[in-house]
Amino acid sequence: VSTQSTGVFIHFSIDRHSIHLPIACLVVCLNQTLIVCAIECFDWEGRYTMSAPLSTSRSNGGIRKSRSSSGPIPTASSSSSTTTPTSTPIQTPITTPTMQSPTMNGSNIIKESNSAGLLSPSEERDLETLWSTTDIDVTDIDELSTRLTQQLAGLEVDNVEGIIESETGVADILNLLTDAGEQLSEVSEWLQTYNLQLTHMRQYIEHIESKNTKMEIITSNERALLAELQHISLLDIPEQLRVVLIKGDLRSGQGLANATRASAILANAIKASMKPELEDLLAIREQRVIIEQLRTIFSKRLTARFVELFEESAEELKTDSTSGDWVEHSDLHTKFLNYKGLMHWLVDMDPSQYQNLMKSYTKSMRPVYKKEMKSYFSELNKTVVKEQHDQKAFFTTTNKGIEDLQKQPGQSPVISSSKTKRNINRAFRVGLAVVETVVMAEQNFLCDFFKLRKLDKPDPAINRSEVDAILEELFEGVVSFFNEMVDWADKMDQFYPLAILVDTDQYAATHEEGADYSSYLIGVLFEIQMSIKVLFNRFLDGQVETIKGTQTTIKRCGILPFFIKFPLFVDHIETMRAGRTGRDALTSVIDTAYHKVVMCLFTWLEGLGASEHQKFRYIVRLENYHHFSSQVSSRRVHSLDTYVTASYEHFQENTRNFAQYLINRQFKSLVDFFKEMDTLLQTLPPGDIQYQSSHSKQTLSKLIDRTGASAIERGLAKGLKNIIKNLSAEEGLVADVWNELQDLFLNQYTHYEELVSKCYSTQKLSLAVSSRELANIFRSVEVKTMKR
Repeated sequence: VSTQSTGVFIHFSIDRHSIHLPIACLVVCLNQTLIVCAIECFDWEGRYTMSAPLSTSRSNGGIRKSRSSSGPIPTASSSSSTTTPTSTPIQTPITTPTMQSPTMNGSNIIKESNSAGLLSPSEERDLETLWSTTDIDVTDIDELSTRLTQQLAGLEVDNVEGIIESETGVADILNLLTDAGEQLSEVSEWLQTYNLQLTHMRQYIEHIESKNTKMEIITSNERALLAELQHISLLDIPEQLRVVLIKGDLRSGQGLANATRASAILANAIKASMKPELEDLLAIREQRVIIEQLRTIFSKRLTARFVELFEESAEELKTDSTSGDWVEHSDLHTKFLNYKGLMHWLVDMDPSQYQNLMKSYTKSMRPVYKKEMKSYFSELNKTVVKEQHDQKAFFTTTNKGIEDLQKQPGQSPVISSSKTKRNINRAFRVGLAVVETVVMAEQNFLCDFFKLRKLDKPDPAINRSEVDAILEELFEGVVSFFNEMVDWADKMDQFYPLAILVDTDQYAATHEEGADYSSYLIGVLFEIQMSIKVLFNRFLDGQVETIKGTQTTIKRCGILPFFIKFPLFVDHIETMRAGRTGRDALTSVIDTAYHKVVMCLFTWLEGLGASEHQKFRYIVRLENYHHFSSQVSSRRVHSLDTYVTASYEHFQENTRNFAQYLINRQFKSLVDFFKEMDTLLQTLPPGDIQYQSSHSKQTLSKLIDRTGASAIERGLAKGLKNIIKNLSAEEGLVADVWNELQDLFLNQYTHYEELVSKCYSTQKLSLAVSSRELANIFRSVEVKTMKR
């Protein structure tokens, strides 16, 4: 099937073996379009005999039949084919052989034509449907062929006329197509030009990329080569620098600058590392030998110069006259620091010579510092005011000793008006400040000059640093000088070392918090503190032994001298640390001192009067415990609060015991009777007590007769007189003991009344004096006795 303009051409080629008759064409009008089926007829030998294509065209909304402008249909092959009509006019009519055929309708024609199976079932049904919609009524193929041929010729004529009529439009279209072709040609030329430029640009870019890649490779190779050459050039020591290293000046400033620069270049050459393949080169090996020779020569020259410098400087300091002031060697350090770069070179390039130089410096400067220390401390001791206090037995029993201690604690004798005079504690602080200044200056110099490391803060995990070892050798004996001052202070006053301990502890705390820190100086302070602790503990042990070895009578002794002196002992200690903030170590020392003395005093007091009357033991204890608690509590020392509390409890206990002793003595029969009754009640019911011979009705009646109001009043009066007679007036404890006796006896008497009521309820017995009457008797006795 093919289309051309508004016509539709359908060609059927039928093989002669399929049917024995020529096939007529089929013309159908569908949707105002005329479909022409052209028939190609063949004779029995397969010759082409007829071709009659028809077409339809539209004109003014209608269908106009015309002859097709297509040329003759080419001869068909044995199989079906589709051809496109051309513009050549068809030669019609074509005569066909006359042939008689049986009459048949369209359906029979289609079925017989498709007997060879050229059409599918669906195509066959479509053709039948198409044939049934036409009004052609023919029974002869030839007649149908003739009619269709005539119609086709008419349509072809109409088509040609239509084409001629549309020639102007065709010409316009052709002109437009021509213009479009020209524009397309211009666009094509422009694209070709642009494509050519892009091609040239691509080639240029590729050329640049190739050239840039080559340049990068060259640059990378040149850099690598330059780096290797520069690395190798480190091994080259210029001749003038070799001269400086071998025999250059090491004294003048310019000579030191040249030596420092040459040593730096030599150090770079020594540290320069080459690739293994370069190290194997003979030239490199030879240069290494030259460099090592230069290092050895320069190292020996430097070592000799430093030793000479240390010895010269030490001799100059020894010969200088001193005025007793000890100051840091700032000028000497400045002079040495000019050689710092060369010393650091030795640290890295020749460690063995560097270690020898540190020993040489220590050996040269140690005598200098020893002489300066001795001179300084000698002059410092001359400024100390000499004091003499014999306090080896602080807790003395003499009244003179007590009077001396009652003076202002820690008060020094009158000092001379000279401004240089000071007490031993002040002298110690001045000496400590000077030593710190000198030590810190020397430490900073050593760390800077010898490139040493110091501990920034105390760290027990880190061993002593190297700088501490040098400082210990340089300042050997400084601890001894301070310990001599401590011993001197101990001879003046055993509490002076404690004040020095407070100063050193506070000084160590301040030093650790400062910007500069010296672990060596902290170690010096620690050694001094250990000496002070030993002295103070020795002093405490002496006081404890003095207390333990003292024996005295306790009969109306009043407040014992040791208990009088202990508050003064506290005053001395607290005065030494007044206004100063100590750390845990200091607090521990003081707390230990308090503990030793207090426990010794308490133990000693409890052991007094073992062979004397019990009454005097109660009295001496309650008076001395009361004195301790009242006097020590007024000092407001928090570390003694525990001992104050314990002392007051002992006072209350002994007061109660003394009051009970007086009650038992004055009212023995009454107390014993009811004490035995309490014992019987533990095994007998209350009603059975009156049947016991020791507690019968008659026995109780006799007891009541003997303990009437007058008897009780006499007993209480004797008890009060006993209290007044045996207690010391200065402590003022008569009222306390009397009140305790009153409370204790009233409570017991009330208990006695309850026992009588419970055990003798059937006998209607009662004590001669009631509890209320007993309270009135106490007041009466107190008034009468106090008036006397």
